[in-house]
Amino acid sequence: MKRVLVIYYTQTGQLNRALRATLAPLENQPDVSIHYELLKPTTPFPYPWSYVKFFDTFPETVQGIPCQLEPTTITENNEFDMIIVGYQPWFLSVCIPVNSFLKSDLAKKLMKNKPVVTVIACRNMWLNAQEKMKRQLLELKANLVGNITFVDKAANLVSLVTVLAFVLKGVQTKYLGIFPKYGVAETDLQNAAPKYGATLLKHLKSGDYNGMQPALNASGAVTVKANLMLMEGRGAVMFPLYANYISKKGSAASKDRQTRVKVFGIVLPTAILILSPIITVASRLAPLLLPKRMKKEIDYWSQNTLR
Repeated sequence: MKRVLVIYYTQTGQLNRALRATLAPLENQPDVSIHYELLKPTTPFPYPWSYVKFFDTFPETVQGIPCQLEPTTITENNEFDMIIVGYQPWFLSVCIPVNSFLKSDLAKKLMKNKPVVTVIACRNMWLNAQEKMKRQLLELKANLVGNITFVDKAANLVSLVTVLAFVLKGVQTKYLGIFPKYGVAETDLQNAAPKYGATLLKHLKSGDYNGMQPALNASGAVTVKANLMLMEGRGAVMFPLYANYISKKGSAASKDRQTRVKVFGIVLPTAILILSPIITVASRLAPLLLPKRMKKEIDYWSQNTLR
């Protein structure tokens, strides 16, 4: 019997749907057992979010400060053949609940020397969050053998509008009758996800994970876009500075830092609006001017080792 643990956090159910669609090929296997573990913060994060609360989570997310979690239904004595970590990137970082679990003593005992697959559901930017995930797993002595990404395929500026409507207003349909529904397309869950699951099943049964990520990539599990890669690079430099600037005025939910939080809540969307067209043009030129460097970068973000 092959035992699979799925550790994940979701507020809206989107990631749960992505996980279930991906693991459908494993579900009816008589020799595969899957345990789903939804992480629950002791103080739940709100959904929909208020504008201030949403941006107030930014410093702690970027700085990797954990929250308190409810006890899980698994123990350190449980043994698994594969561990799947499902998460959403928050502010180019691992979302706080999943990051909190990865910092726990339980994670150290469960994940040591185990093959781990990450499954991401997000707007479109996941590279730097996955880089932080790689570091966390390395500290846990876990073996990252695969990564699967589900993204909103709308244009960057369109998805900026729809994701804010999604998280701040709870809009899960077309917004204002103009903008498309936010999130991972149902066609991706129906058509692509089972292909990824079939690849996972093959390698789970053999116990050999060599070549799994290239196989996943060939099925479309990871796509690195040059414009988003360049934009994330700017954010990865600036976000720790902004996080430190806000946290200097107080801890999470402190009234003393609310002004800085509100300013950041205006600066970030504005910066994306301004920089997105510029970086899109740059990303079109970069492969022409620096083809080897761009290919090297895209190849790096498509695999699972650290620099």
